[in-house]
Amino acid sequence: MRYIVGAAFSALWRNRFTSFAAIITTAVMLVVFTAFLAINDTLDKMIDTLGRRTNLVAYLVDDAKPSEVNALISSIGARPGVDQVNFISRAEAASSFRETLTDLAEVLDVIETNPFPASIEIRMLDPAGALEIAEELRLNTAVVEQVLVRADVVGKLLRISRMARIGGTIIVIALGAVTLFVIFNTIRLAVYSRREEIEIMKLIGATDWFVRGPFVIEGAFIGVVGAGIAAVVFVVGYSNFGPVLNSLVAFLPIQTETGFVANLTLFTVLVGAVVGSVGSFFSVRRYLET
Repeated sequence: MRYIVGAAFSALWRNRFTSFAAIITTAVMLVVFTAFLAINDTLDKMIDTLGRRTNLVAYLVDDAKPSEVNALISSIGARPGVDQVNFISRAEAASSFRETLTDLAEVLDVIETNPFPASIEIRMLDPAGALEIAEELRLNTAVVEQVLVRADVVGKLLRISRMARIGGTIIVIALGAVTLFVIFNTIRLAVYSRREEIEIMKLIGATDWFVRGPFVIEGAFIGVVGAGIAAVVFVVGYSNFGPVLNSLVAFLPIQTETGFVANLTLFTVLVGAVVGSVGSFFSVRRYLET
C-alpha cells in the first residue's frame, strides 16, 4: 500500500499539468452535473405540487343515500395516489358561492332554494390515476351525477414529468460519460509514459493489481479533487444565489435547506471518486490486455 500510494502521488506530481487539466475538466463537468440535479429536483417538486392541486370533482345525485356516499368516500380515499377526499354538502357549496362571488350572492336570495348539488372533491398525489378514478365514478350512476376533471391539465403534467425524467437521465449519462472519458484518457497518458516500467514489473512477476493500484488511486484522486472543487463552487453559488432566485420566482419550490445542499455535495464527491476509479481501472486494464 505504501508503494501504491507513493507511486500514485509521484505520478500525479510528475504529470502535474495533465493532472491539473483533468481535475479542472472534471470539476467543470461535475459543477454542471450538480446544478442539473438541483434543477431536476426543483422540477420534480413543482410537478408534484401541481399534481396535488389536480382536483377531480364528482357531483352527487340529490337522493344519494348517506351510507352509499360514505362508502364511496372510503373507497376512493383508500386508492393509491389519492391525497384527500372531501365531502362538500349543498349548504357548504352555497356558502362558498356567496363568499367567492359576492356580487351574485343576491341571486340565491331571489331563488330561495339551493341549486347546488353535494359533491366530492378529490385531490391527487399522483395525477396519473385521476382519469381512471373519473371513469369509475361515472359508472356509479346511483350516487354520482357528473364528474369534472381537467383531462388536458392531467395529460400535460404527465407529459412534462415524463420528459423531465427522460431528459434528466440522458443529461446525467452524458455528463458522466464525458467525465469518464477525460479521466480515462488522462490515465492512459500516464500509463503510456510509464510503459517501460510496467513491462519490467510484469517481467519480474508483478500482478495486474499491483500494477493497476497506483493508477486507480491516481484516478480516484483526480475525481475526488475535481468533485471537491465542484462541491465548493456549488455550495458558494447556491448559498448566494439560491435565496435570491427563490424570492424572484416564489412559485418554484427551490430548496435552500442545509441538509439538501450537504447531501447533494456529498453525492457529487462520491460520484467523482467512483468515476475516477472506474475510468482508471478500465484504462489500465485495456493496456494490460494489449
